[in-house]
Amino acid sequence: MEGYGVIFLHRPGVSAVEAVKFKVCISAVIVVAVCVIAPMIGLSASPVDEKEGVMVDFGYYNVRWVEMDLGNGVNGVQALEQACAIAGYDVVKDVYGNVSSIDGEANLVSSSWSMYIVSGSENSRSWTKVDDPQTFDVGSQKLISWARASSVDNMMPSVDSTGHTYYSYANNGKNLYGSDLRIVTMAPSVTETLVAVGALDLIVATDKFSNYPAVLDERYDSGRISYVGGYTDPNYELIVSVSPDIVFLDGSVGEHLSMADKLRKSGINTVVLYEVVEVSDLLKNIWIAASAIGMSEKGNEYNRQLASTIDSICAVTDIQHCKAFISLSTSDSPYVAGDGTYADTILKSIGVTNVFSNISSWGMVDREAIYIKQPDAIIIIYEGEEITSDREYENVLRSLNSMWKDTPAFENKKVFIFSGKSADLLSRPGARLGATAELIAKVLDPDSFTKADYWDRCPKYFGDDYQQYLRYQGTEGVLLT
Repeated sequence: MEGYGVIFLHRPGVSAVEAVKFKVCISAVIVVAVCVIAPMIGLSASPVDEKEGVMVDFGYYNVRWVEMDLGNGVNGVQALEQACAIAGYDVVKDVYGNVSSIDGEANLVSSSWSMYIVSGSENSRSWTKVDDPQTFDVGSQKLISWARASSVDNMMPSVDSTGHTYYSYANNGKNLYGSDLRIVTMAPSVTETLVAVGALDLIVATDKFSNYPAVLDERYDSGRISYVGGYTDPNYELIVSVSPDIVFLDGSVGEHLSMADKLRKSGINTVVLYEVVEVSDLLKNIWIAASAIGMSEKGNEYNRQLASTIDSICAVTDIQHCKAFISLSTSDSPYVAGDGTYADTILKSIGVTNVFSNISSWGMVDREAIYIKQPDAIIIIYEGEEITSDREYENVLRSLNSMWKDTPAFENKKVFIFSGKSADLLSRPGARLGATAELIAKVLDPDSFTKADYWDRCPKYFGDDYQQYLRYQGTEGVLLT
């Protein structure tokens, strides 16, 4: 396994609309020039200085990374004790020498402290539990984890979505030579995730659809950040031309997986984040992104704040017997969010039944299916111009097919439209999850929120001004400024 040697202590895209937009155009002169230079860069790239250490994973996406040498003749428990001495944690063992508590966090009924190593083939590495850490020599490992987890699925991953290490590339935002990192992000959701963990000033290039936070526009105009391809067509030559230290890609896009392989063969450090379906996938991506740039504590901090925001929203929300769906358009045969989508997960997380959960991923349905499902509420991610007035909202409603109108959602005025920047918010599985969850919860359960705060009211449509309706957000990075 490449680049392993850290112990973990365990304390857990772009929008579908944007994915079909036009490709970026590149001048032939630039392409030819970069094609000549790119192979030279790849061949001259220095190998990554592989790090060793321990991850201490306390569960709930609270992880401490301790960099240290894993020497020969040291068993798993001894390695943990050394890591905890560096981190300032106490380790308590029972009479048999088994670990029972780390930093005051004791074993639980459903999850106890155990040691894990990385195993598997190159593209399918994962954690494997060690039966007897007291007799296991860690000298052959570069990365081990001590985790309080019920299963490996609940642990922070040891590798990115393509099975490659992600932690040997940087230290506190600096590359291995001590200079500021040069980061490339190739999906809007990936860009937002990197910004969330403090990497805004390190980004030198993105895909052409990354437009949040708003300060990115100024940096594109000034030339401080450049475009290096589209969401589904990243441009290898342009990526190489900006001399990146790390390129971050989206594991849900086939073209990104191919690009990752190509970049790695050229000696360019690449991290492929996991496809986000469950909220836990996003929390893992946040920590991986932060760790890849040497700022893992930023990931912990953001995840704690995000979890607090979600808990606050769920504490207010009291949705019962609501059937809804999320559509990408108002057409007669729209694409809707089915099972295995980020949008479906958000609906379920607040107690809403997705009437199209029988569909896998984003699927097209006909108007008859909408009528048959008889939804109580409809949420539309609107492709057209930003909706800024009641009149424009009513015009959209009037344009709906008669079968859309013959539903409880339309009859009870429970059709909600997200346009402009709020449409981006709703369709990107990125770090603004808290804002997405709050707005959806408020439109589907307005009474609970006005009961908590009489003035906490939302319209039936959102545009670029959606942030003024957010009351439950914490201080998660700069994304909500």
